[in-house]
Amino acid sequence: MSDRIYYVTTPIYYPSDKLHIGHAYTTVAADCIARYKRMRGYDVFFLTGSDEHGQKIERKAMDSGMDPQSYVDRIVESFQELWKQLLITNDDFIRTTEPRHQKAVQTIFQKLYDKGDIYKSFYEGLYCTPCEAFWLERQLVDGNCPDCGRPVEHVKEESYFFKLSKYQDPLLRYIEENPDFIQPASRRHEMVNFIKSGLEDLCVSRTTFQWGVPVPFAPGHVVYVWFDALVNYLSALGWQDGDPRFEHYWPHTVHLMAKDIVRFHSVIWPIVLMRADHPSRRALFRHGWLLLEGGK
Repeated sequence: MSDRIYYVTTPIYYPSDKLHIGHAYTTVAADCIARYKRMRGYDVFFLTGSDEHGQKIERKAMDSGMDPQSYVDRIVESFQELWKQLLITNDDFIRTTEPRHQKAVQTIFQKLYDKGDIYKSFYEGLYCTPCEAFWLERQLVDGNCPDCGRPVEHVKEESYFFKLSKYQDPLLRYIEENPDFIQPASRRHEMVNFIKSGLEDLCVSRTTFQWGVPVPFAPGHVVYVWFDALVNYLSALGWQDGDPRFEHYWPHTVHLMAKDIVRFHSVIWPIVLMRADHPSRRALFRHGWLLLEGGK
């Protein structure tokens, strides 16, 4: 039975506004896979959820005259209602504001800090708040975010950093030894070229806002939203509490996502997992965008 277990995930969606057809596309595709695997007799766990922290959410809530929790509660309810209307058969819906998730994030952050992989410094550079992403000057397109095309902001703050650059070669070896890790092959080649261009250490805490998971050993710091969000795939299986579902499903994971977030999943996430002693036979499958008149 060990080869007939299947853990399929969608990204967890950001409740800064209502969902759009692209979110539905990914979720329906994951649902089709889950249904098919169940029909074949597989033991399936299908996860989706919501990514609720970050500067963008804090600003959106403020603009709406609401506190962040009330703001996301209202929008996440619409997510869950939409999946009911579309008859999505997910086994769990993870929210990053849940205590189980916060515990997992703080546990893994502390573990990496104790190993010497996280250190304190200052971040000064470019940040795209809509994408919640850090960028180098050379990565911008016409001075704007290369993912969404919107202006970036110059930020400077005390932060903790994850030693991403230190593990560039181990990550390249992992991808080479596991050619099915990033699919399709065209996306794998793109990510390999990105990694070979040089990885920078990753800023993994913020101090200029407070809507996030508190860093357990540093008052005033909250965990960077992308580090926080990626941990959902563990927290939903009860990794933080020693739940047997983690050992059961984790080696059989398939992350389904659109192309714009493959970089986070194929660079940050596997290195975090390596250092947390949780490598697996996971796969990342990237699909394209639905386009209209040449635009997303």
